[in-house]
Amino acid sequence: MPRLPWAGALALALLPAWAQACSICGCGDPLLAAGSARPMAGQLRLSIDAEYLYATARSDDNPAATESLDQETLKAILVYSPSRSLALVLQAPFPRKDWWTNDPGEPLQATANTGLGDVELGARWFLWQGLDLQEARSQDLALSLGTSLPSGPSDLTVDGERIDQHAQLGTGAVGPYAGLLYGLNHVDWSLSASATFRGRATNAQGYQYGQSLGFGLDSQWRMIKSLALTLGLDGRYADHDHDWAAGELATETGGTVLALTPGLGWEWGEGLGLIGWVQLPVYANLFGVQGVSPTYHIGLQYLFSL
Repeated sequence: MPRLPWAGALALALLPAWAQACSICGCGDPLLAAGSARPMAGQLRLSIDAEYLYATARSDDNPAATESLDQETLKAILVYSPSRSLALVLQAPFPRKDWWTNDPGEPLQATANTGLGDVELGARWFLWQGLDLQEARSQDLALSLGTSLPSGPSDLTVDGERIDQHAQLGTGAVGPYAGLLYGLNHVDWSLSASATFRGRATNAQGYQYGQSLGFGLDSQWRMIKSLALTLGLDGRYADHDHDWAAGELATETGGTVLALTPGLGWEWGEGLGLIGWVQLPVYANLFGVQGVSPTYHIGLQYLFSL
């Protein structure tokens, strides 16, 4: 494919929500930036993505209070393919988190923090490929491996008191994951299916995010040479978080979310493209009292060969 590989890279429209400090956020494939088709050897892609999300939950400490998170994230993404069977991905998020607690009869408690979040390293290894030259299509099966790193602070305080874990910029612990992806790619369209399990370690403050299973069904249709439309269904099940330091289960965390994700990609220059998508929750079975709103994304990417 000339310029941007729309049959794979533009399936990016179902990139997951990048909120690592949200128990119910982050649906789908954590390595969708690597695409669902085999890359070109020596290919390098640089992306800048912006995301906005909003979530609420009843306070574990005070059932009468509601905790809210308003998050804007700018993420730098680097995807390098040293060979046609391997894609390496580096993702560095820079979130701004506005967090507040609304407790009737009490003063509003709020905090806002901006900085580096949890950096992610990942690799996608394409194990198998089936080619049908007559139909101009290919099938790929890939293994995904990676982890988040505790680069974002998890011990921020206000007036000497540590703020809520979900208001922290980082999780404070590693979050390794492993998954499988199947891709069916044609010159004008692509389909992919993925499933990924992510584990969570306990941080220095004794808090552990819930283990999770993310999954997604993604599709892309290239309408014209420079424009592609995407549609998919992404989901995530997460276990409860644990506050081991307090000896408590975080009852207002975790659950299941399904999101319908329409999007589009536009190639507007040699190797330059713009992508946009929105995750629309269509089903939520969350533990306790929680709420999740649509998540909005837009990204600019540049592709070139070394």
